[in-house]
Amino acid sequence: MDVPGILTRSVSDCVQVLNAVAGPDPLDSTSVQRPYKKLQLPEVDQIDLSSLRIGIPKEYHCDELSAEVLETWTKVADLLETAGAKVRQVSLPNTAASIFVYTILNQCEVASNMARYDGIEYGHRAADERSTEQLYAQSRAEGFNQVVKTRILTGNFLLLRKNYDHYFEKALRVRRLIAEDFAKVFETQQEADKVDILLTPTTLSDAPVYKDFITLSNRDQCAVQDFCTQPANMAGIPAVSIPVRLSKAGLPLSLQLMSNSFNEQLLLTVARWIEAEVSFDSLQSLQRHAI
Repeated sequence: MDVPGILTRSVSDCVQVLNAVAGPDPLDSTSVQRPYKKLQLPEVDQIDLSSLRIGIPKEYHCDELSAEVLETWTKVADLLETAGAKVRQVSLPNTAASIFVYTILNQCEVASNMARYDGIEYGHRAADERSTEQLYAQSRAEGFNQVVKTRILTGNFLLLRKNYDHYFEKALRVRRLIAEDFAKVFETQQEADKVDILLTPTTLSDAPVYKDFITLSNRDQCAVQDFCTQPANMAGIPAVSIPVRLSKAGLPLSLQLMSNSFNEQLLLTVARWIEAEVSFDSLQSLQRHAI
């Protein structure tokens, strides 16, 4: 799950960064060992959506979805359909389980990855050198915040022999089911049921203000704010978020596109079309709203 995330001002900039970082790396065991062909997107007026099949996962129409996000989602789906794309509803039945799977696997991965931060060979080194154990403990106490410490402790608990099968192994099995949900809609032999791109909200609402944010724990915030994005992460497929408009509170509302693995060319081509169609001018919009 520890992968690069690209944050840029435009889809074109995203392509430039992706072309720079993507591809096999003999020194990175987690990189895919297959040739990478640099992406080159067509001009907006040359993008043809007439053969594009868009899927709308019904599971994302959840109770917590705000009216503004639903309106934005519907508007962009209508724009795509008007441009010639075929838009249909699909099902990803294990969507609701994704956040729970993420919670378990993320904490196990954090516990494993953070074990190297001992203050001797890797990471921050505390001044306390009374003993090796004390150096380890103090270095980690100073170097990690409460969220990271909680995830390390929980991850180690979940990886204990007595808990391994009940939590970690089960989470891996459900993760496979989530990936199979996506494979069914992208790779089904039934052409009438197959889609090329999935269109969903990025978040269920606009960003909460700080006083509301701190009323929930980090875990609860994750369950609410990451509901739409975690399934792509669990399935290991590419996804991109495109800001579409501002909410009544003056905060960006975004939609997410997801595609099958190694289909970034189509994914970012559609993202570029949406970007041009909605004409969201980012900071300028925020500044005008503030004034």
